Amino acid sequence: MQMRMCRRLGQLKWCICLWVGGVVFTSSTLIGVWTHGLDGFIRYFSNLAYLITLPGWIVLYAIGFGSIRSNPIAIVCVSMLAWLIWCVLFAAALRVHARISGRQIQHPELDEIDGGRRAFLANSALGFGAVGATVSPTYATLIEPWDIKVRRYSIPVRGLPSAFEGLCMVQFSDSHLGPRIPASFIRAAVQQVVELQPDILLLTGDYIHDGTGEIDQAAELCHPMIDAAKYGSVGVLGNHDWWGDGPRMSEALKQRGVHMIDNNRVWLDPKDFRLNVLPVEDAIAFVGLGDLTEDVIDIDQAFDSLEQQTPRVVLSHQPDAAELSILTRDYAPRVDLMCSGHTHGGQVRIPFIGTPLVPSQYGSKYAGGMVEGPAFPVVVSRGIGMSLLPVRFGVPPEIVVITLTCQ
Repeated sequence: MQMRMCRRLGQLKWCICLWVGGVVFTSSTLIGVWTHGLDGFIRYFSNLAYLITLPGWIVLYAIGFGSIRSNPIAIVCVSMLAWLIWCVLFAAALRVHARISGRQIQHPELDEIDGGRRAFLANSALGFGAVGATVSPTYATLIEPWDIKVRRYSIPVRGLPSAFEGLCMVQFSDSHLGPRIPASFIRAAVQQVVELQPDILLLTGDYIHDGTGEIDQAAELCHPMIDAAKYGSVGVLGNHDWWGDGPRMSEALKQRGVHMIDNNRVWLDPKDFRLNVLPVEDAIAFVGLGDLTEDVIDIDQAFDSLEQQTPRVVLSHQPDAAELSILTRDYAPRVDLMCSGHTHGGQVRIPFIGTPLVPSQYGSKYAGGMVEGPAFPVVVSRGIGMSLLPVRFGVPPEIVVITLTCQ
């Protein structure tokens, strides 16, 4: 009896230490980032802190107080609640471990196993559980989200003028500057784009995560790669940009030299390789569509003045637009390639299971990569940033390089 009491007191001390240390870590990290706007490597740890405190945030959101997330008192209260939940689960796991490894178990199947083997199995289960619960979130928040890959595609285009053979387009998508993605990381990603020496830069939306505070900064962060694009840059807005202030985000990018083509188009002149807002013979056209859910897609306006023989690359933030009947029916406008983002590759890909959560009406079809749509191919970038949860597992961020070839 006395030994059992001592054991429980020991467990209680461990839980108290875990609770206090956890609350201090998550509270200080989140306050530093969300309240005081600290940038740099601390943002990586703030994503881990947010993931750990998610049970508390769910409670806060459920009672309608999600708007006060940057309030230090709210952050501390959420951290205290979340770590209380984790400590209860930790204590429960220790209780189960003690019961399985102890002699008090009366199940016939386990009675055949000697105490040493029971203890080994219990310790192994607890150890593997602890390692999995610690390593997986740590890897998914501190390592993989910051390991940018470059993915390359070579796309043959019917009737592509010989002047555009080998045209190098670099797609940059879903940077989501904000609470989850620091400016320092976007700056590093932009530098990678600069080093790729794009002929044309394709920007496919979600430059900010939420609000309007980061609009000008997000546009300025794009400036080096806009200047590096040999022939120019084209872009469209994403749903997160509209949740903030779509027109203001568009104007900020225009001021840095981007041709914003939401429901519009430009032509790349084969003679001087300049982007023109007026029709050009023997050109390739870049057509933009409005965001599928937060804007209006105006096909007639987007494809206005385009000759049917003109090859064209379409930018649409959400790849589900490729399934619209106005783009798949008979006599639909010609589309040689659509470039999209939005789905982030699902952010989590579980071995043998796949991507359980993809923001698309078509499941994992448009999670990422080269997809054969009902009428034309779609390149879906897995993006730079993160959205719903600050994790990436099996889906690293990426920059896409597309080379056009004559068919």
